[in-house]
Amino acid sequence: MKKAPIIIAEDSPFLTNETRQTRWAIPYNFECLNARIDNLLTRNQNHIKGKRILDIGSHMGTFMYAALKLGAEFVQGIDTEEKTIKRGQDLFQQLQVSQSNYNLLVDDAFRYLENLEEGSFDTVLCLGTLYYMVEPYRLLNLMQKVAKETILVDTFTAAYAAIQGKEAPEVYSAMNEENLKLPMMLTALTQPGKKDYRLPHSFPHKDKDLSLITLPTSTLLEIWFQSLRMRCKQIEWNEYKTRPCTYHDLLTPEQKKSSHWADVYTSGVRVSYLLQK
Repeated sequence: MKKAPIIIAEDSPFLTNETRQTRWAIPYNFECLNARIDNLLTRNQNHIKGKRILDIGSHMGTFMYAALKLGAEFVQGIDTEEKTIKRGQDLFQQLQVSQSNYNLLVDDAFRYLENLEEGSFDTVLCLGTLYYMVEPYRLLNLMQKVAKETILVDTFTAAYAAIQGKEAPEVYSAMNEENLKLPMMLTALTQPGKKDYRLPHSFPHKDKDLSLITLPTSTLLEIWFQSLRMRCKQIEWNEYKTRPCTYHDLLTPEQKKSSHWADVYTSGVRVSYLLQK
């Protein structure tokens, strides 16, 4: 497995203040984070260096900070969660990042994008956010409007519904490799309250709050990209692959616990794309 160059050090406050380091799928630990920065940002540095960048669902700004380390001119982060934006502002100040190079804002992605002019940013990042949107195609359409050149997308696919969540066993029983190739989208229930953030769109049901995640197949994603007249290139993760893996290998708690973070990409449960105008 490739060893990624270090952009975020082990003692960086972006890791020491991170609460998502032990997640099974995409943990924000030292190895996984730097590998994702390498594959998503560093290898696409011509879309980062000297560019104005928008990070949708920026959380506390970890990928924003990495983009600045890679030479971005300016990074704008937006997130609906006030406490994570405040944490990011504190971390950027702690690391003495020039305030002229970044901004972190609490806002709804749709409202924010709708009020931007066409081509407001060179590159738009949507890393781990699209599946939290109840209208993913609408978000892609708005990102296409505000991106002057490039969009980078990293998201879960329909296979995720077969391995994660209360209804996953029933979904798995109806799932096979053939229907995962269809241009379809699954919508699954999730709890809006996560470990240190809350999803913006929720609804009450039987004395509890629920929210939705939206999980298109890769086939549907690529149809959407084509409809937006964007050239799409799927980002490969083979250099980080540790074993052959499909979604069948990620069903039980034991399998998840023993899995490597790259398994979600190897299995097709998660995909990444570089989109260009």
